[in-house]
Amino acid sequence: MIARSVVALLVGALLGSACADAAPADPDYLAGRTIFRTCANCHGPSGEGGAGPALPGILDTFAACSDHVEWIRLGSDRWLAEVGSIYGDREQPVAGGMPSFAEALTETEIRQIAYYERVRFGELDPSPARADCGL
Repeated sequence: MIARSVVALLVGALLGSACADAAPADPDYLAGRTIFRTCANCHGPSGEGGAGPALPGILDTFAACSDHVEWIRLGSDRWLAEVGSIYGDREQPVAGGMPSFAEALTETEIRQIAYYERVRFGELDPSPARADCGL
């Protein structure tokens, strides 16, 4: 009986860890994950969406990290004013309340968030994603 309970606990722990964010041992990824907590207010703690869109399709929206970084930097209002009325590879109309993080975060922090989102929600391999984001 005790052995069966121990096995059940171990299996539960293993399944739980398999479903959790498998963080690469990478300081930029970990920093991006920490900073993402602010983004989670709109995008959800697991990127499931909420006031902002869900993030698992982030690579369909931004194939290149540079575009992803620019979106985070400018936000929807500045994008509309400085770039145009559509954004991303899907050519979506700019709408909503994506804030600009240009004043709140450093360039490196913005790149770390994009890197984190691309690995965590886009399921990219960390090494090429890191390079594509300029880290």
